[in-house]
Amino acid sequence: MSQPIEERDEEIRERLASLRTPMPDGEFQASLRKRLLAAGPPVSPSPWQRLLETLQLRFVFWPALGAAAGVAAFLLLASPARLQPSPGEARLATVLPSSRVAVVRLTLSADGPVEAARIRVSLPAGLSFWSDGRELAQRDFEWTQSLAAGDNEIPIAVRGQRPGRYRIGVETRIGSERIEDEIMIEVTGG
Repeated sequence: MSQPIEERDEEIRERLASLRTPMPDGEFQASLRKRLLAAGPPVSPSPWQRLLETLQLRFVFWPALGAAAGVAAFLLLASPARLQPSPGEARLATVLPSSRVAVVRLTLSADGPVEAARIRVSLPAGLSFWSDGRELAQRDFEWTQSLAAGDNEIPIAVRGQRPGRYRIGVETRIGSERIEDEIMIEVTGG
């Protein structure tokens, strides 16, 4: 049978009391007191120093501030009209000013390696392919390339000639299989 709680508490107190070390002799206390009185009261830190010390103690503050700044930047830069497509309209993949070139990244996913995939990208009027700092006359590009298993990213540089919403057509043929998709892009003024 175990001891009652009161007896164990008393036993613990006695053991802890036996561990105490004696205080230093009176000379040490007196000399310490003289030194503390001679030094005077500590200098009160400035409000800025106190704020900095408080922030340094709060190791969670800085990551939280960074996360809050990121959320605020996202909310300020994201237009609600651009985040929510109108009913029946595909979500926009890229929004760019007409004075800029956008790199649209096509991602073709393959279950396994493909030796030869025919890929065709078609631009509507109002968009143009861009290469080496100039506009290209072609409206369609078609080429054959191998695809690795998984995602295969293909960058394509385009530039809008005038504001509007455009659909970039993407067609891929692998053997007799034909896959079609489109990418929405919105060109804004400026």
